[in-house]
Amino acid sequence: MTDELTTTRGTETADPTLTIPGTWNARDVGGRATPEGASEPIATGVLLRTASLANLEPAGVATLADLDVTTVLDLRSPQEVARDGADVVPSGAQVLALPFGSPRHPRSPATDKNADAEGIGEAGGADMAQVLANLVGAHSATPPDPAEVGAMIMEGIYRGFVTDPDAHAAVGTALTAIASSTHAVLVHCSAGKDRTGWIVALVQGICSVPREQILQEYLLSAQAAGALAASMPPLPGVDPALWDAVLTVRPEYLAAAEDQLDRTFGSLTGYLDAIGVDAQVRGSLRARFGVEQA
Repeated sequence: MTDELTTTRGTETADPTLTIPGTWNARDVGGRATPEGASEPIATGVLLRTASLANLEPAGVATLADLDVTTVLDLRSPQEVARDGADVVPSGAQVLALPFGSPRHPRSPATDKNADAEGIGEAGGADMAQVLANLVGAHSATPPDPAEVGAMIMEGIYRGFVTDPDAHAAVGTALTAIASSTHAVLVHCSAGKDRTGWIVALVQGICSVPREQILQEYLLSAQAAGALAASMPPLPGVDPALWDAVLTVRPEYLAAAEDQLDRTFGSLTGYLDAIGVDAQVRGSLRARFGVEQA
C-alpha cells in the first residue's frame, strides 16, 4: 500500500499498517473507525501512531515528510530516551516530550497480599524492562504466578494513566496539540501500544467512536509483539508467561483504564475537563477528524 495519505474522510484501507522504515506498529488512526450516527470513518492524515522513532532510517524520515508530519508527541520517559536515543524526525518537525511520569518500584503480590493492580502499576509510563527486572530481582526466591503478575502489572500501569498527575499533564497537552495542529501529528512511546494506545483511545472517544471500534484499533498492536520482544534487553529468569502478558495488548488492560476513569472522574467528559481538555478543545479535535459537533 502507499504510505501517502491525504486528510479526507471515506478512505477505507483493508490493511491499516504503514511502512515507515526504522519503526514499527505504524498506522493512521483515521479511515476505519466510524463515529456513532455517522456514515463515514474519521479522517485520515490527521493522527499517525508508531513505536519509537529513535532508529528511524532516512527512508522513514522521508516518509514522515511525505505524510506531512510536523508535530511528534514523544511519550517516552527520560530514561527510555537516554537508553534508546532521541527521535529522528524530518527537518522542521517539532518534537514535544510528554512523558507519563517516571520510573518507580512496583509492589508485588508475592510480598504484599493487599497489593492491587494499581499499586503494581505505579510505574506509569516507566521503562518496562526496568520494572520487570526490579520485580524478578526482588522476588525470585518466591515468585508469584507469572501470568497473573504480568496481567496485574499491565492493568496497574493502565490505571496509572488515569491517576498519575504527570499523565494528566502529558495527555492534556497531547490532545490539545492534536486539536490545534493544521498538519499531521504523530504520537509514539517505545512500542506504540500502551501509552500511545491510551491517547488514541481518548481521541476516538472524543470523536464518538463506539467502544467496540476503539477496542479493535487498540488490539491491532498485538501484531507488534514480536518486534517489541526483539527490541527489549535480555532479562534472564523472566518467565515466558509474564513476558507474554507484558509484550501484548489485551482487552482487560484498556478496560482497567476505563474502569479507573469511571471510578475517579465519573465519565470521559469529567476526566477530560480535569486534565484541561475542555469543550472548545474537544470541538476542535472533532473538527480535525471531520466529525460533527456533539
